[in-house]
Amino acid sequence: MGNIYDFSNKVILIVEDIDTSSRFYKAALKSTNAKLILVENGQTAIDVFESSNKIDLVFLDLNLPDFDGFEVLKHIRKTNKEIPIVVQTAYMLSGEEETSYELGANDFITKPITIDVLQKTIDKNIA
Repeated sequence: MGNIYDFSNKVILIVEDIDTSSRFYKAALKSTNAKLILVENGQTAIDVFESSNKIDLVFLDLNLPDFDGFEVLKHIRKTNKEIPIVVQTAYMLSGEEETSYELGANDFITKPITIDVLQKTIDKNIA
């Protein structure tokens, strides 16, 4: 089965504090040739985002060690309305999806994520 997704020129910022999830993203996206920037907390995500104009997509976990993903989402949207942001969470809390869209997320997915869903979601939001 050949790889149908090629994200060679794309840079994806992945904000995820759980190591196993980070490893999953690396493995799942290896064949797509995307450049991944993995950060473990909201502050680093904001710093990286502000210092780079090359990021094509943000994958944002809501449960972060320093502040919640909504804060990161709000911050990014203040400065950049265009960049696709995919919010993801392991624990589906009431209203999270709605709040994510209200704050400007482009997509919302819940863990566990399959490789197929991950690649399709990126393709849909980056294309």
